[in-house]
Amino acid sequence: MRAKKRILLRLLCLLLSFGLLSGCGGRGEGQAGTAGDWRSWRIGTPLAWSSDYYLSEQERIPNLYLYDSIGDCIMALRFGYVDAIAVDALYAYSMVAEYSDLVIQPEPIGEDALVAYITNARRDILEQMNTYIPQFKSSEAYADLVARANAETFTPNTDLPVITDGEVLRVAINTGGAGYPYSYYDFVTGEPQGVDIEFIKHFAAAYGYTIEWFDSSWDACSLAIASGDVDVFVYAISQYYAGEVEAMGTCLHSDAYFDLDLVLVTQSES
Repeated sequence: MRAKKRILLRLLCLLLSFGLLSGCGGRGEGQAGTAGDWRSWRIGTPLAWSSDYYLSEQERIPNLYLYDSIGDCIMALRFGYVDAIAVDALYAYSMVAEYSDLVIQPEPIGEDALVAYITNARRDILEQMNTYIPQFKSSEAYADLVARANAETFTPNTDLPVITDGEVLRVAINTGGAGYPYSYYDFVTGEPQGVDIEFIKHFAAAYGYTIEWFDSSWDACSLAIASGDVDVFVYAISQYYAGEVEAMGTCLHSDAYFDLDLVLVTQSES
């Protein structure tokens, strides 16, 4: 998978060198200054990520450039089209682990949080989850999860309690997407792992549920939660978009079960 990514990035480099890859804005001449001046930087971010929503709707920075993918953002950074890439901290750690020329700026630029979608017919699950979340976030299990998530490599906890004879909780996930370290398929354990997975496992164990996974694409999971074919959907769902989905009547959303920072990734000075 990483080899394929490297091949794709090389192709993107060639395209960019001929001026075909420029995001939603042109190339500027300015360079990034000190961290305190970041609002004047040219910042790239993947389209529809929480960093996009935060910078366009809340900060409303003037020099925001939207790209179709994180690969496009990296190429724009390397070729000087932007001064920094805005992403959530957990994804940033995986970026700098894979690309040695990238660094994370020390000061976060904002905050985000993850929520779960719950199908409209299961308001009882919503109430249970919102009752459980404050307990979870004050627990040692949450502190341990935060520590493991905020590392260059996420190490899953494979010793979580599992209920095998309880009421079935149908949980939609997407381990085939770019969801690391939130929801991904671990070839070592042969099971889904990640921040979202550990949260829902803790919740299910606390209320005696047996989890039945529905592992599919984002679109399929979204349709399943809207139609009631699944009870819960977890997949790095930002709190910034959840309210709009609930307002449209598509589904319900939980309180925030995992807090994270939004950060800037820049090229190393070296």
